[in-house]
Amino acid sequence: MRAVLVIVLIAAGLWGGYWFVGSRAVEQSVAGWFAAQSGTGLMAEQSGVEVTGFPNRFDLTVTAPRLTDETTGIGWSAPFAQVFAMTWKPWHLIATLPQEQTFTLPGQDVVVTTTRMQGSAVMETGTDLTLDRTAVVADGLALNSTAGWQVSATNARFATRRAPDNATAHEIGMEVTTFTPDAAFRAALQAQSDLPEQIDRMRLDARVDLSAPINRHMGETRPAFLALSVKDISLVWGKLLISGKGDVVPAADGRAEGRIDIRVENWRELVPVLVATGLITPQVTQTVTRAMELLAQQDGTPEVLDVPLVFQHGRMSFGPIPLGPAPLLR
Repeated sequence: MRAVLVIVLIAAGLWGGYWFVGSRAVEQSVAGWFAAQSGTGLMAEQSGVEVTGFPNRFDLTVTAPRLTDETTGIGWSAPFAQVFAMTWKPWHLIATLPQEQTFTLPGQDVVVTTTRMQGSAVMETGTDLTLDRTAVVADGLALNSTAGWQVSATNARFATRRAPDNATAHEIGMEVTTFTPDAAFRAALQAQSDLPEQIDRMRLDARVDLSAPINRHMGETRPAFLALSVKDISLVWGKLLISGKGDVVPAADGRAEGRIDIRVENWRELVPVLVATGLITPQVTQTVTRAMELLAQQDGTPEVLDVPLVFQHGRMSFGPIPLGPAPLLR
């Protein structure tokens, strides 16, 4: 009996020592990372790093984190950020973010509020800590911009996993339900459409190829976007149903190059949406409608439109209809 007690006490002492050494290492590593960003182009600030959770968890709390890209001015800040890990599997992280965060973008700040936002990340075992998969869930999501716009959604889900055939590629899934566009957009749309105020569902199934793995060396390797393969993108908005698939890469100037083949069911509902978003002017509505009619009739399905969304030479077009500059991808 005494031998068993001795063994238990030794094991408890070793476990406690492991926790204290591990917690101290986590604190020093996180604080060191923030300090090491000085001079790298990333401004990283925090007002406190603490690890609790003895004896079975490493519960990391970073108080008032702020990250800012000094070149673009893009940044993120929050009152706190918490990351939890079980002591026996520290490569599996669970994160909880506050109900309010702020993203700084060129010309505006966007405040993101949620009733709940949680995420997880699983790294491969090893010293490089290469990202294997992630998952994020946000309920009661709302985005409020200092530029005057506001959007919201009942639920948003986002997940990634490493592609089985490429260590630097990740498969991405995203779904947003009951999305409410900005009030100004809804007002512009209501004058010419009977679409409901809320979009029922938006979904994305895609693959992103990067130039380097996402791991602890990414500050030096700077993984760059190489290609986007859209397996399925879909939108359900009342009678308007949109789906598509295709491939896009960044051109030399960073703008999108490629095409996504789009199918639009009940396509007439789409024309006022293009006007409300400013992609086309009201003056060309009849011309655009007639062009879409001709395209739909070619396939013998007058209410279904199959047409490519083309990104070429820095411009974007929906079939024969020009939509303006192609988006920047890097």
